[in-house]
Amino acid sequence: MKKIISFLIFTILFAFSSFSQEIEYKEHEFFNKLRQYKDSHNDSLLFYANKMKASTSKCDQMVGMINEAYFLYRKRDYVNAKKSLKHTITKINELIEKHPNYSCLITEKANALHRLFWTLKNQEEYESAYKQLIKISEINTTYNLKPALTKKVNVEISKAYIKYKLGLEEESKKILTQVIKLLPGLYELSKQYPYIKPKTKEANIYNLLGETNLSLGKKTNTTKFIDSASYYFDKAYKLAKEFSPPNPDSEFMYALKKTEILISKKKFNEAIALTDTYKRISHKKNYSKRPEYLNKAICFHNLNTTDSAIFYANRLLRTPELKKTNLITAYDILSNQYVNKNQLDSAYKYSKLTLKEFNEAKEQKQITYQLLYDNDIEKIKELNRSIIQKEKKKNIGIILLAVSVVILISLFFLFKRKNYKKEIETIVTSKNELILKNKEDNTNQKVAYNIDDELEQKIIQEINKIDTDLSFLDQNFTINSISKKLQTNSTYISFVFNKNKKETFKQYYSRKKIEYIVDMLKKNKLYRNYSVQALAEEVGYSNASAFTRVFKKHMNVTPSAYVKSLESN
Repeated sequence: MKKIISFLIFTILFAFSSFSQEIEYKEHEFFNKLRQYKDSHNDSLLFYANKMKASTSKCDQMVGMINEAYFLYRKRDYVNAKKSLKHTITKINELIEKHPNYSCLITEKANALHRLFWTLKNQEEYESAYKQLIKISEINTTYNLKPALTKKVNVEISKAYIKYKLGLEEESKKILTQVIKLLPGLYELSKQYPYIKPKTKEANIYNLLGETNLSLGKKTNTTKFIDSASYYFDKAYKLAKEFSPPNPDSEFMYALKKTEILISKKKFNEAIALTDTYKRISHKKNYSKRPEYLNKAICFHNLNTTDSAIFYANRLLRTPELKKTNLITAYDILSNQYVNKNQLDSAYKYSKLTLKEFNEAKEQKQITYQLLYDNDIEKIKELNRSIIQKEKKKNIGIILLAVSVVILISLFFLFKRKNYKKEIETIVTSKNELILKNKEDNTNQKVAYNIDDELEQKIIQEINKIDTDLSFLDQNFTINSISKKLQTNSTYISFVFNKNKKETFKQYYSRKKIEYIVDMLKKNKLYRNYSVQALAEEVGYSNASAFTRVFKKHMNVTPSAYVKSLESN
């Protein structure tokens, strides 16, 4: 009996020691300090990371190692940050083999992989970065790590970023739009877990939406995307100013994004003036001039100020650990500007380097895109397998239910058949009489215009379709585009249109366009930040003046005045 009691006491003490080991790092005296200084004071971050590394708790040690790597990441020393994180992940895997019951080790492995993702992303190693996301998703699914919502948000934001970098901006925006719907839950969760920073996540989402819209603006040369990007960057910066503790990089990062906006709007002199403020607002001891050199090289290149463009492009090339995209930009500027100077040897040299780096970058993107595709396909296959399993379990019940339903329907049908048949015959007779009457009336009316019923119906169907799918907002939409599609005369379309809509083609669609943009301005505050040109493009006008005239005709005020009236209400 004594042996049994001793064994039970030993088991309880061992379980308690294991439990305390697992929760210890959550209550460690330095843990909250790390969270406090994570994004605000790099030296303090390293100090407490080393304190955690010296702990007797294995989980604390891993937290310390991850935050030491984050210290390097914050210094933009991505090479050593990557080495540190890979070493940490190896160490965590070894510890998991020895202590499989320590769930904190699983959590820290997911954290280390996520930090490695961002490190690889900043080195533009997108294939390797995406592989880390796959591993994190597997861990989250297998172990159901808490809080699950935070883990899901982190992974989805990361996926959206990769898709944006691969040029899949619309897909990125769809992911982010869905993640925004999870934010209320994240804010609620932060009441239970104070270390969760929902404002930081929200700011990250808005910044990434800004980046995707900016990229679409550059691709399509469309003003509304540039205006949307500016709107989201402003929104993110407004949130960043509310961070506690404040992030000292917020103002500098915002200035970088506003510079991109100015460059996209071809306001190069304003962009150069903004780059001159970088050093003052960076708050960094080791200020890097890389962004200043990059943006000045781009601006002077577009202003065709050859010597200045070459000067800053060369300065950019001399900065350490230059990203491939920046390298391509510098080479491209130099090759073009040396052509302007008629120095063809130098132009050819940099042109070859541009092509070499571009092909390497393109190949890397293709590999990552395939990885992205394969992973999505596997998820679809897994979903299909689970559906099949569930369906097998339901088959017997479904068959029995189906047989019962068929019997009941059959009985009901037999009972109602006679009455139902009479009702149908009555309806069909009435409908046929009405169709014959309408056909006679329409025939009498259309003989004079030489338009048959079938053609008129086609035209009416096409008009209704246009109203539904909003294709009238397209810049190339005209009455001729309809006539071409239906292979008929635009005069016929005009006649049928006037008869059915009681307005001319131009009057009707001018009104519809203004009604659409007014509705969007009322419902979506984002549109109120668009320029008049962007609003015009949204409804198919290439010219802001023409749009303003039509808007004023229908609303009795200009677009700008109308937006101001909405804001004041």
